[in-house]
Amino acid sequence: MDKRIIQPKGMAEAVGPFSRAVLIGHHLHIAGTTALSHVSGDYYDRSVPGTIEEQTRLTLDNIQKCVEAAGGNMGDIFKVVIMLKNPADYKRMNAIRAEYFRGDPPISTCFRAEVMRDDILVEIEAVAFIPNPR
Repeated sequence: MDKRIIQPKGMAEAVGPFSRAVLIGHHLHIAGTTALSHVSGDYYDRSVPGTIEEQTRLTLDNIQKCVEAAGGNMGDIFKVVIMLKNPADYKRMNAIRAEYFRGDPPISTCFRAEVMRDDILVEIEAVAFIPNPR
């Protein structure tokens, strides 16, 4: 199987030695993604919205860019791992997530995590099966 790095348009370069997404055959693996993943510039100077709803929406928009760049859509995602700074935000995060995963939702794991910046409230990684990759 071929391995191909996916660098979607509208996404900033990854911070560190990793790829935003990797397509192996029909499987797309998307790195941990945040509301900052589309913003260029120094990682610690980037501005992030203050609410869990805004951050969840931007994070999932960034994941959607990765899936679409590989030729898929959000319905192709079959697994997500969610890192949530504050467990009290779970219900509000889920309300936004439900807008992106209609029909058959992916399997999901969510855990509390101290992410790389104090103002980052959520980080999500995803795996998709892309039937007709580009």
